[in-house]
Amino acid sequence: MRSKLIVESMLANGMLDVDRHNPNDFITYTTKATKLLEAALADVTQHEDVADVVAAMFDAKFCTSAAQQDPSEWIMFAEAAIAELKVV
Repeated sequence: MRSKLIVESMLANGMLDVDRHNPNDFITYTTKATKLLEAALADVTQHEDVADVVAAMFDAKFCTSAAQQDPSEWIMFAEAAIAELKVV
């Protein structure tokens, strides 16, 4: 799975919170993120490198649970980062 590192980083850095999100949210948003990011990475020749950089962005607080409370924002930002990085 090409998006695994990114999704793990998003989850580890607060995309979803047990106090604000129920188990169904975890399933729904994690599945949505995986599907969309897999599609975004499908045509990227250096997908491992791009995934590493995008995951590092989340690890460096590219998004925070305080600033981006909607998990869809995290997914959208990851897709945008992949789109920009895939041409490098």
